[in-house]
Amino acid sequence: MAFTLPSFNLSVDIYTGPWLTKVLRVTSDANLAFGRRSQVQYPSLGDPGAAPASVYEILLLPALTDIRSYFLTGQTDVVEVPSGSGRWYGVEWVDDVGKGFDNEHRAAGLLQISHFLDPVKYAGLSWPVPMP
Repeated sequence: MAFTLPSFNLSVDIYTGPWLTKVLRVTSDANLAFGRRSQVQYPSLGDPGAAPASVYEILLLPALTDIRSYFLTGQTDVVEVPSGSGRWYGVEWVDDVGKGFDNEHRAAGLLQISHFLDPVKYAGLSWPVPMP
């Protein structure tokens, strides 16, 4: 059985820059996955002083989508999934899946963020209540 590309059924906004002055860099199609890909626990890379974080969501994107983690720029991208929903995540890591094969796509590990974690750093990133 051949592996197939995931269905990219959501529109996602990818922001870059410091949290308070984030700038929309790209909007992409994506798939927000939860399951066997995602039960990972490690220290948060985007905020070195943070307690260990569990990444419960994996964002699957078309190959070569410009999404950046702390390793690439020294700061993490912020994504709103789906676009316009007010559901904010920090990008903890990015890697390619199926590199060199027909089903190649990109995966990004996400950490849910909110202004409750740090009201200054995450200003304007509160999730809507009730959550959509």
